[in-house]
Amino acid sequence: MDPREDKLQKIIEDGRLSVTKALQEIHDEFASRTDLMVKPEAVDFIVDGTGVQPLIQNAAHRLTNHSAGQMFERAGIPRAFAQKLANLGEGDLLRLNIKRLTERMEGDGILIRRVNSQNGEKLIKGWLSPSYRRMDASPIFEAFLDRSLKAGFVPYRGLNTDYRYQISMVFPQIFNPTPSEYVLFGLSLTTGDYGNQSLEIDLMLLRILCMNLAVGYDLFRKVHLGSRFQMEEGDIVQISDKTMRLDAETIASAIGDVVDSGQEHIRLLEEKIRLTAERELGEAGRKKVYESLKKRFRKEIAEQVKTTYELPQEVELLPAGQSLWRMSSAISLVANGVERLDEKVDLEKEAMAVLMN
Repeated sequence: MDPREDKLQKIIEDGRLSVTKALQEIHDEFASRTDLMVKPEAVDFIVDGTGVQPLIQNAAHRLTNHSAGQMFERAGIPRAFAQKLANLGEGDLLRLNIKRLTERMEGDGILIRRVNSQNGEKLIKGWLSPSYRRMDASPIFEAFLDRSLKAGFVPYRGLNTDYRYQISMVFPQIFNPTPSEYVLFGLSLTTGDYGNQSLEIDLMLLRILCMNLAVGYDLFRKVHLGSRFQMEEGDIVQISDKTMRLDAETIASAIGDVVDSGQEHIRLLEEKIRLTAERELGEAGRKKVYESLKKRFRKEIAEQVKTTYELPQEVELLPAGQSLWRMSSAISLVANGVERLDEKVDLEKEAMAVLMN
C-alpha cells in the first residue's frame, strides 16, 4: 500500500474514535449542565492557594481559565492585578475587591452556566450576562454529522475545550495541489455555549506528512439565538431547558446547504494552496506575521513560529521555499505542540487566516 494511503486509513480510524469520544463528553456535559440566574448579593468568594472559587448556595465552585477571565472582566478587575494580590498573600483583599465590584457591576444579575465534573465538583464554564443568547447545540451537531457523512466526509477530530465544542470531518481523498504536497480537506463545525464563540462551519486542510492542521474561512457565520431572561423573585433562579430548541432546529436546517457547498469551496482552497506555494513571503511579510502573533498570542509563540519557519529546507515537516504556504504550515506545526486546547484551536485558525490573506 502507498504510505500516504496507509496514513489516510490511520487518520480515518483515529478520527472515528476521537469524534465518538468528544460527542460522548458533550452529551454528558449537556446532561449535567445547569443554568442559574444569580443576583450578585447571593455570591461570595473563597480565595486560597488554588485561586478564586465562587460560593453559591453554600457550595464552592471551580472556575475554568475562561470563566475566571469572564468574572474578572465583568467586575472590571485586571487579571494581572488579581494575580498580584494573590502572589502577595492578600487573599482577603482580593476577595473583598471581587465581592464589592461584582455587586456594583452586575446589577442586572449573572447567568452562571455550570456542569458537574466526574469527581462531583461543580465547575463554572460560563460567567455571563443575563442577555446571553443561548442555544441547544445537539440538533446542530446531528445535522452537521448527518449531512457530512451523506456527502462522503468521515470523522477526523472532536474537541471539548473550556468554552468550545468542535467536530471536524475530512474528505477521504488525498489531494496534490503542488508536485510535493499532499493534503486532506474537510469541514469543521465549532460552537460554544459559554461566550466568545459563535457558530462557525470552517474549511480545514491537513498536510498529511506532518499532520499540520489549518482551520478557518467560515462558511456559516451565525450569532447565537435565544431569549433574554429576566430576574424573578428570589436571589437565584434555575433556568429551564424548554426554550432554545426551535431556534437551534432553524439553524440545523440551514447546515445541510453549507455542507453541500463544501466540495466547491474545497476546490477553491486547493487552488489557493497552489498560488500561495508559488508566492514568496519577503522579510517584511514575515515580520508582520510575527508581530501579529505576539499581539494575539504570546511572545513565546511568535518565537516558536519564527524558529520553525527557519528550519532547514530539506526538513519534511514544512513545505520547501519561503512562502505563505510554508508560514501557514509553521503556525500549524507549532499548534500541534500546544497543550491548551483553546490556544491550539486559535493557532489553527491563524494558520488558515495567514493562508487566505
